[in-house]
Amino acid sequence: MKKTAVRRRRTDAAAQHLLSALRGCLDDRRGATAVMAAALVVPLIGAIGLSVDMGRGYLVRQRLSSAIDAGALAGGRVLDTTNVQADAIQYFRANIPTTYLDTPIPDPEVTISADRQTVSVKSSVRVPTTLIRVLGIDTLPITVENRVRRQMSGGLELALVLDVTGSMATDNRIGKLRDAATSLVNILFGNQTDTQKLWISVVPYSAEVNLGTGHGDWMTLSGPSTGAYSPSTWRGCVEARPSPYDEDDTPPMVAGFKRFLYPSTKSMNNGKGGGDNDWPTITDTGTYTNSNDRTGPNLGCGFPVLPLTNVKQDLLNKIATLQPVNRGGTMANLGLQAGWFTVSPRWQGLWGSPTPKGMPLDYGSPEMSKAIVLVTDGENSWFDHSKPPTGDYTAYGRIDEGRLGTKSFSESTSEINKRMARLCEKLKNPGVLDADGKPKPGITIYTITIGQTNANTQALYRNCASQPSYYWDTPSPDQLKSVFQSIGSQLTNLRLEQ
Repeated sequence: MKKTAVRRRRTDAAAQHLLSALRGCLDDRRGATAVMAAALVVPLIGAIGLSVDMGRGYLVRQRLSSAIDAGALAGGRVLDTTNVQADAIQYFRANIPTTYLDTPIPDPEVTISADRQTVSVKSSVRVPTTLIRVLGIDTLPITVENRVRRQMSGGLELALVLDVTGSMATDNRIGKLRDAATSLVNILFGNQTDTQKLWISVVPYSAEVNLGTGHGDWMTLSGPSTGAYSPSTWRGCVEARPSPYDEDDTPPMVAGFKRFLYPSTKSMNNGKGGGDNDWPTITDTGTYTNSNDRTGPNLGCGFPVLPLTNVKQDLLNKIATLQPVNRGGTMANLGLQAGWFTVSPRWQGLWGSPTPKGMPLDYGSPEMSKAIVLVTDGENSWFDHSKPPTGDYTAYGRIDEGRLGTKSFSESTSEINKRMARLCEKLKNPGVLDADGKPKPGITIYTITIGQTNANTQALYRNCASQPSYYWDTPSPDQLKSVFQSIGSQLTNLRLEQ
């Protein structure tokens, strides 16, 4: 403001000096000089005034343009919220006052496109003139407009790793998670139905992960036969692979999986049952019921993974089907690992439709980045039904099998957390080098906890994120949508178009 004021004082002083000289000419008693001066004074004042007033107009336009750009970018960052106009005006006002160089500056017009992919900010002002008023010009009209478009700058492979454990039924967390994930997909795709630049997978998890029933060739470990599920069938969940294969992206040809089957407790008490899963009477049919007392061989098994697809509607349909899955507990390390499977180049060509044979792409591929969004509403834990035996059957079997190196619930949580922490570091730094021996970029991780008060869990997810600002703890599930929208804004770029 000081520099502008100095420029204006200098310009006005020059004008006053010139006017004084002209008045001197008019006062000259010699007739020829007076006539010539009288003939020249108006156009001279107009010419000089044009320079002075146009200079002032230029300064106003310059300042107004900066404010318009700031407002448009601010509005673009919140395109999927109700704050677009307020934020655009707030940032506009932060860059220009209501009056600048004697020019009133009203609030700008803010216009949002129907597909919510662009926001336009426009301002029209009239700069009052000084000297060129002698030419009948009282004001100089100035209009400045700019538009911001949100778009992907390059390609993206993104895994949405979503908690669907039974506690997600509380306060309709699952419904708000569906809304938030839907919002993110809409942000990234915009009005496109499909695109070769954007590929997204959906990975629901509970205490197990469902890789789908179409990958029987991945089940190379000895396990239950398909007949063991009678009168039902295997739903697609798998057990955790033995360490260290539950902490990496080793493909199934090297380290296979074992079908998940929750054993029947019907044989307890001389065949009278009374355990936590008495079947073959099957009440867990795969249709959601908010109950911990269902029975069946797939008890606790959630929804299958949707591998990378570039079809927007397929993703929206998948997200819309997500429901809470009772029993088992929460084992986010396995969900995170499965998310890695969907974007790891070591799994290239393994998933089949809808993922093309050449995907996932290699790390560091031109114009293609990789990211994971990991969501949970609780700490890693092992659910224990009131009926025996102790601890549900999970991807790590029963607690008393000691597959995690302990038979303690608290110690098992600690061990899962340690494995998850190591997994996070491998995702961010996969250890793949380029031709110059430099590390290739890894996977960007965003983490979200819902209503989490456990400090250890908060620290685990904060440290898992690629940077502290990529971690959100939402005290209320109502905040999920705004968090996902923030992630969407970070994954897309805003471009000024004018």
